[in-house]
Amino acid sequence: MNKTIIVSFAILSLSTSAALAAKTHHARKPPAAPAASTTGPTNFFTVSAADKQLYAKNKRESGVK
Repeated sequence: MNKTIIVSFAILSLSTSAALAAKTHHARKPPAAPAASTTGPTNFFTVSAADKQLYAKNKRESGVK
């Protein structure tokens, strides 16, 4: 009888400690938002006028409309 009580108490204490340990892991706070910049976002896909002229010239020279 004493052995059963001791084993039951050991199992209860292990399961309780595991459950309490799982609760202590808090989710991390999300990182702070970066400071707003004064310049607008850079658009990497803008085409300059010189690029457009070169493209048109290459098309003319290659025989494409």
